[in-house]
Amino acid sequence: MSDGPHRSLPMRRPWKTVAECADTPAFEVDEIRDIILPALEQDCRREMRRVFLDNLCRACSDQEGSLFKSDVRPSLEVLRRDAGSGMERLILDHAMQVASNGNTGLDIAEKAMTQALKDRGTRGTRQVEEHYLRKSTERRAHNVRGRMEQALNGADMASVARRVLHGKEQKDAARLRKRQGLDDGVKL
Repeated sequence: MSDGPHRSLPMRRPWKTVAECADTPAFEVDEIRDIILPALEQDCRREMRRVFLDNLCRACSDQEGSLFKSDVRPSLEVLRRDAGSGMERLILDHAMQVASNGNTGLDIAEKAMTQALKDRGTRGTRQVEEHYLRKSTERRAHNVRGRMEQALNGADMASVARRVLHGKEQKDAARLRKRQGLDDGVKL
């Protein structure tokens, strides 16, 4: 007998922990949210180069000091040549869309990163659901996806986006805490 579908999930360890918590009714949605944010942040830090993020911030903030605002989209297109696949290209796509909506300065980079994090979270949720559909029951898979979506909807993606963009490390990453006594049980 298996320990659960999360064990064979073909994703990084933080996502396995998210799936395990979402599958366990003892965990509240806010606890899942506290675990899903570090998983997303780790994905960003693994897939995006610091040089790319610095260049993105520089391209977005170059126009801030000028009296006449210029279009930042040509600068973003120049970055596309050096962007790697995956998250870097996704952020550039979102940055182009945010810039075309009239946003300026670092607000472009922050909103683009926030939207890219939401997209990555949604993708991770679907990947977990697909794996659970193959390895478990349909009801269980939909339950896990629903709990993960609730956690994502309530998550503060903007703070993670700012931390990643500005190179700040999260000092106290949320981890799955072992419950040791009666006082550590399910919230009533």
